[in-house]
Amino acid sequence: MKSNLLILFLLAIALTSCGNGEDALKEQTNIQTQEAIKADNENREMWSARLAGDLSKRRSFISAIEGEFEGQFLVKESSYMIRLMITSTIPDYEINRTRTIAELEYELQNLNLNIQIMQWNPEAQRSAVGCVLENVKPDFKKGILNLISENCSNTYRMFLSNNDDEVNIKAESQNIANSIRDGKIDFVRSFKGILRSSTNAEIYNFSLSRN
Repeated sequence: MKSNLLILFLLAIALTSCGNGEDALKEQTNIQTQEAIKADNENREMWSARLAGDLSKRRSFISAIEGEFEGQFLVKESSYMIRLMITSTIPDYEINRTRTIAELEYELQNLNLNIQIMQWNPEAQRSAVGCVLENVKPDFKKGILNLISENCSNTYRMFLSNNDDEVNIKAESQNIANSIRDGKIDFVRSFKGILRSSTNAEIYNFSLSRN
């Protein structure tokens, strides 16, 4: 009889210990799950903030150069006009909610430029030729637009400018791009450009001012 009671007592202790162990395991698992969820949320918030920051800088750059610019270049003794119209692929808009990571990534991928180029002899207005380049990706760090397309017989390389003819155009363009990114400039007044024709080996330099 005493032996049976002892066995029952030991069994009760074992079952109690087992129950306590399961409860402890469940609690530990719950803690680890909550920590993992918290870490994932924090990582998502950090990534979302980074994407939003990058998008804001890209939007600032594009807003600063949107518009119509016009200038001229010389071919031998003749003067030709050139006009550049720059628009955003995604117009700026207001939003009153927090955007998802997928939305931010989509806009970063697709927020670029549409550019129309026109050239003409001012003495023959109907001589105008032009082309449209879609989804142009500018160099946001260097402030350079490389305009190359099968639809255009010419290629263009555009640099941000302050209309200062005595400076290195690459350095000036990068400085302006940095100032836009830092919020010091929100409006680009002009471009300096290099035109290469597909019909000859000449290289033509030109300047464009905002209309």
